[in-house]
Amino acid sequence: MSSRIRIATFRVFYSFLTKHKWVGTNDNPERRRMSVENTLVKGLVRQFQSSWKMLRNAIENVPDEKWHNGSEGWYFSLNAYHIVETMEFYNNNNPDVMEWGSRAGFDWDSVKDKEKDILPNISKELVKTYLDEMEEQVTNTITSMNGEKLSAKDGFHWFESVLEKYLYLLRHNMHHNGELSRALRDWGCKRSKWI
Repeated sequence: MSSRIRIATFRVFYSFLTKHKWVGTNDNPERRRMSVENTLVKGLVRQFQSSWKMLRNAIENVPDEKWHNGSEGWYFSLNAYHIVETMEFYNNNNPDVMEWGSRAGFDWDSVKDKEKDILPNISKELVKTYLDEMEEQVTNTITSMNGEKLSAKDGFHWFESVLEKYLYLLRHNMHHNGELSRALRDWGCKRSKWI
């Protein structure tokens, strides 16, 4: 590579770093830390928003007659509900406060038959309304955090930090979004759009 190309490449890269406050002549460590924290929080929220759009897309694309379809204990409607319910669970600071199933009016401890005890309670409207609420709550929680809060631990002792907990939740959402997308494909329905 010629020296002119190397110099031009360096200038472009340095300009990018300076623009994002990662380096500069007036290098202020506190300002750089805040910029990185802000970038991290914004990026995390944007990725969650994309996963929520994909979930909403899957819910809208499944025909009503297939909403409760599934096999071997897996059902489209229950999976969509599960994605949203775990958003509520992990958005808490303490895992012991969750009342699993309560939003849909059932108690997991008393369920004997998913098809009879749970599925009739899970409508598309219920899941979409629940999703709207959890989107707002998770977004508000994450955007209120700084680096110190993200790196702290909470009652979810099996995670090293709150950031790790939210990254786990994001992976969890995408795993189950993938299952919904696969079901839509297998059933010949319009698939979820990658966002």
